[in-house]
Amino acid sequence: MEYEVPDYSKEFGRIHVSASGGTQTIDEHILKMYLRKEYQMGFPFSSRPKAGQIVQMVADLHLGLHDYSPIMGQQQGIPMSDAITKGRTEFMQYQPKDWDDGKDAEEKAEFIEHVEAMSLHAVEGLKQFFGDAPIEGEYQRFYWEEHIDVPVTLFLDYADDEKQIDLKCSLPVRNPPRKDGTRTWRVPKPKTTPTEQQVMQQAVYWKATGLKPALLFVTSDGYNIATGENCPALRPEALEEAYRTIVGRWLVIQNLMKASYGNWKTLFSMVAPDYGQIGARHGQEILNIAKQAWRV
Repeated sequence: MEYEVPDYSKEFGRIHVSASGGTQTIDEHILKMYLRKEYQMGFPFSSRPKAGQIVQMVADLHLGLHDYSPIMGQQQGIPMSDAITKGRTEFMQYQPKDWDDGKDAEEKAEFIEHVEAMSLHAVEGLKQFFGDAPIEGEYQRFYWEEHIDVPVTLFLDYADDEKQIDLKCSLPVRNPPRKDGTRTWRVPKPKTTPTEQQVMQQAVYWKATGLKPALLFVTSDGYNIATGENCPALRPEALEEAYRTIVGRWLVIQNLMKASYGNWKTLFSMVAPDYGQIGARHGQEILNIAKQAWRV
């Protein structure tokens, strides 16, 4: 796709915007851009989103959508047992964070035991949603929003010619430790209502593609499919409002960048950081970089 990135945007390394970027706080979004441009790094990963990626990987392998491209289309999938084995192997290679007193490592050890059940529920839900229709897998798409100077990029998890659905995994939650120090976990029920961030993401997908939106909520206990038929937040009037909200957020970032004339120091000076959230979510290394960027 050919397009000209404005000079002010090039200075900050921004060549597109995304739905996820529009749901972040302003300070976190600017810090994320700074890390990518100046340090060639992103925020640290954790076991919770990694587990969700693994569930999607297993489903994709089984449904013939792994490494999907629109040119090749849906391919022959592999047996579910083989897909699960590949998924567990991939998850085992993930290195947990080492700055959270072992929390991430503990979660990895628990979550890996739920990959099989969650993957089975995900595949069942996708087959229910799409029936016998061919499925498109995840690949990069672009959309132009007239108020934004760069294109919007989006990655739909699954789609056909009329509808699309995003996979949302909820992992087990810790119970308080027992007196002997051991711990149990609670498996949540599949959600029925999307978060504000999930609705904004769906609003972008809907506006960009015209496809009817849906969410596949999966836990190891089962799955639930939310659509405009059973979820008011996914109906056109709600999606329009959510889309206006996310465009407004993109515009705030865009206007801050324009006012900064390509200067990081000026950009950081116009936004107040939340060091508590940055440190808790991303660790001491990222917090140190943030404090340096904001010159504390």
